[in-house]
Amino acid sequence: MRTVTEGSFWDHLEELRRRLMIALASVAVAAITAFVFARRLMGLVLSEAPAQLQTLSPAEAFTAHLNLALAVGLVVASPVCFHQFWRFVAPGLYRKERRTAAGAAGACAVLFLAGAAFAWFVMLGPALALFTSFETGRITGGWSLSNYVGFLGTFILVFGGAFQLPVLVVLLVRTGVISPATFARYRRHVIVGLLVLGAILPPSDPLTQVFLALPLYLLFELSLLVARIGSRKEAG
Repeated sequence: MRTVTEGSFWDHLEELRRRLMIALASVAVAAITAFVFARRLMGLVLSEAPAQLQTLSPAEAFTAHLNLALAVGLVVASPVCFHQFWRFVAPGLYRKERRTAAGAAGACAVLFLAGAAFAWFVMLGPALALFTSFETGRITGGWSLSNYVGFLGTFILVFGGAFQLPVLVVLLVRTGVISPATFARYRRHVIVGLLVLGAILPPSDPLTQVFLALPLYLLFELSLLVARIGSRKEAG
């Protein structure tokens, strides 16, 4: 049985608005808090910069600090955003579906943070080293602060979003849309799809494409294993 009675369209719209406002408020609070410590955060970001950065306009330094605070706010508040999404969809689900949705929301939050950490601690250094290795001869790196912060924010957020792949795979299997055997049969197609995904998502360069596709493939195989174990338990 469903846990609550069905409401009208306007009730659902009002509930969606309320959940969105809570999610946006959490992002705003986290971003404002991050902006208070923006100078320290910028120092941490600049410690990974491969070259001396410069500003090209009077307001660029301020804007870069603001963008950095917003990116940090999005990452920090992501668990709250996923929780609000679960709170919105949960009342319309059956009890078993509620457990699945709660697990999916929790997994999304953990995987998003794991993807952001993976991008920062593992992928960023090799990526910047390779990019700067082509600045030879008459090619000199004249990186601006805003461009570097924008690249860094996009790099981290893309990895955090792409790490949601296991949740998608498990949900497709749990809902019966695709079986684990079908996923395994079309494994080569999945690899091509991951490479295409890495090429589409910004920053769209070959290095990021490979760096993104490799961990995603490992996550795909792990999620496929989890889905198989779950299917065997349900069958038993």
